[in-house]
Amino acid sequence: MRKRFLYIFTALTFLLNISNKPIFAGPFGDEMAKCLVTSTNNRDRNKLVKWIFRVYGEHPEVSYMVDLSDREKKVIDKDIADIFTRLLNEDCIDETKKALDYEGENVMFTAFEVLGGVAANGFMENPNVERSIGKFTELIDSEKLDYLAR
Repeated sequence: MRKRFLYIFTALTFLLNISNKPIFAGPFGDEMAKCLVTSTNNRDRNKLVKWIFRVYGEHPEVSYMVDLSDREKKVIDKDIADIFTRLLNEDCIDETKKALDYEGENVMFTAFEVLGGVAANGFMENPNVERSIGKFTELIDSEKLDYLAR
């Protein structure tokens, strides 16, 4: 039963990372996304996760939970700007140009969504994060969800 809850939670986590924008990946967008992923290292991906956390932390429902100074926010934003610029102007310039030419501007969203997913997966593999993710399952009233065990 607990395993099923973890599968459901994993699916919910995946759904939370999906935008309401339609995603159409073509061959050039796939190549661009592949380049973005292979051109970043763990340090870059950790900076991306920090930026995502920093941005989501601006939402009024959770802003009280995130205590970042303006200086810290600026450093995080600068790190992402540098990574973004490096990827699009150096590491993946050819793939980006082709993807934009043949698949349009939406390719930027889809390619960086892939990179964000890879970064989030690496972040979620941390043992502390893994333990924390499962904590809520200890509080689920499993009797009310017995129908899931069929």
